[in-house]
Amino acid sequence: MATYDSDHELGDSYYHATNEPSSSSSRIARISRPLIDSVRNNWQSSPAYRSLSSSPDNNKNSGCVQIALSIISAPRFRRYVLVYLVLFLLGWAGWAMVLYPRLEERGALLRALDPASKADVGGWFGSNSLPRFDDLTHIRTLDPSLVPVARTEGESRGSRSEKRLVVVGDVHGCKEELDRLLKKIEFSTTDGDHLIFTGDIINKGPDSAGVVDLARELGASCVRGNHEDRILLLRHEMVTMNTLLTGDEKNVKLHEPSEKEAKERALARSLTDEQARWLDACPVILNVGFIPGMGQVVVVHAGLVPGVELERQDPSTVMTMRTMDLDTHVPSESSEGMNWAKMFDKHQSILLSSLKSSHADPHSQVMTVIYGHDAKTGLKIRTYTKGLDSGCVKGGKLTALVIEGGGKQSLVQVSCKQDYTKDSKEKKDKKDKKDKKAKKDKNDD
Repeated sequence: MATYDSDHELGDSYYHATNEPSSSSSRIARISRPLIDSVRNNWQSSPAYRSLSSSPDNNKNSGCVQIALSIISAPRFRRYVLVYLVLFLLGWAGWAMVLYPRLEERGALLRALDPASKADVGGWFGSNSLPRFDDLTHIRTLDPSLVPVARTEGESRGSRSEKRLVVVGDVHGCKEELDRLLKKIEFSTTDGDHLIFTGDIINKGPDSAGVVDLARELGASCVRGNHEDRILLLRHEMVTMNTLLTGDEKNVKLHEPSEKEAKERALARSLTDEQARWLDACPVILNVGFIPGMGQVVVVHAGLVPGVELERQDPSTVMTMRTMDLDTHVPSESSEGMNWAKMFDKHQSILLSSLKSSHADPHSQVMTVIYGHDAKTGLKIRTYTKGLDSGCVKGGKLTALVIEGGGKQSLVQVSCKQDYTKDSKEKKDKKDKKDKKAKKDKNDD
């Protein structure tokens, strides 16, 4: 019978095999030592394992590092880091691109409108002398009977208080679109509706004379825009120089007109004396009067300088302005700079706040300006400024602001048929190419 070797450490089996049969009790008797005594600690001598220092500080530091590494390597931790990073970037982008520019603009407007800054620049625009233009009407006040009032209780639809003001943006000779717009509004002079144009009803489009005739037929009001001003001044010049009639240029030595000037001369000739007189009578500023919820309503073509009385507004800039200098308040035709409407809107907001404690009805002292001219900015409705030029002549839309009794306002638009300026651009490009080719051929010769 085989015997158990006490010095032999167990391998894969608990005991050596024997050829002799044995009972289970004899096997148990042969394995009399605990199995733990037979375990070999080969891992202690293996180079794959490193022994840890027994120092408590080192153990503590090593444990912290291991915990940190385990946290960083956890998929959930990486997801949280990614989410927080995205939220941070979104917040930073919102601050840098939206919130900060608005706060900066608001601060600039407040500084520009602070009366204490007026002396620093030697006075704002409007404090100087006003230029006189004897050949145009500066201001006209709309007949109060045309201004809509709130319907009183018990009055039915169609009564006098149901009348509306319909203010239309730049038409530029697009008569077909104007007809569709008025039809969509259900405009009716019989019901007391009154039509007002923000200027530039002529030039560029296909039927300037037709628009003027329709405006006269409907008894509409219109302010003088920069295009009316240019065509009328050109027409007066042609009358003075006896060149209004076709072919009269042959009798006067003139420079060869550009394509744009030639078209404007043709338009000036196409106007009848009655149409020209009607346009000449259009004021630069139309004072509509008080409308509940809107305050004093004024219609101009381009804009107004805030804080300057209507009587002291420069007619030329009222027809052409787009932006203003923040320090001097000098208006400009350029699109670079602070939009005048933003400045005007902020000025009226400050004025309203200052009047709340001292005036019984502070809303009656503020002013709302309805204007056109700025097709690049497009339709822009603010609290105290309403920009209605939506680029109809360039294939955009024709917009009307409908004002009902009590100051209720709504916008109505129609899509415009085509870009009427495109053909002119294409012809100009072809002409430029032809001129360049002719010049090159001449130089080659």
